[in-house]
Amino acid sequence: MTKCTLLFSRTTLLLIAVIAWAHVAVSQEVGYSQAELVYSQQSNLWTLSTPLRSPRGTMYELTLVPELDVGKHVVVLELVLHRPGRRNKDSNLFDPTGRLFGYQRWDFAASDFVRGAQDSIYGDTRVINLPKLGMEMHVKVAAVSVEPTPPNSPESLPYQFKELTLQVTAQKLAKGDSKKVAP
Repeated sequence: MTKCTLLFSRTTLLLIAVIAWAHVAVSQEVGYSQAELVYSQQSNLWTLSTPLRSPRGTMYELTLVPELDVGKHVVVLELVLHRPGRRNKDSNLFDPTGRLFGYQRWDFAASDFVRGAQDSIYGDTRVINLPKLGMEMHVKVAAVSVEPTPPNSPESLPYQFKELTLQVTAQKLAKGDSKKVAP
């Protein structure tokens, strides 16, 4: 490697590090952090888990957990928030009590998206307040595609996911929102 090439490589790496640091600094200064989760039936490029920094600087992990019907079709994807490395030990921090039942804002059922994200029960953007963590999550359904499950299994639910892309933003709670509870 020549001195010029080596200098160029080091300068490029330094520039990349400065840009990454500036992005993190701006995100923390503004009080938000973003992540994207992707499920695709056809691709091996799923992003079912990603780190997310809270506005207070705490690291969490977001995971899309697929729920299968008896025919092994992905019919529900649950968004789970937990501390990194504690996936099996922590409950879902969206539901710290573990006592909520039914369709929650962090659940994504294929049958709810037959007419698209805008016409789903919660619409294309869901807001989940987490007062104990000092933040709220904005979950936008950026892309969704569902299809009927094959008719050969009567025990299967009627629709399965082909694709789901979520854009998640964690931001500080607005003043006065600290007493609100999730959903």
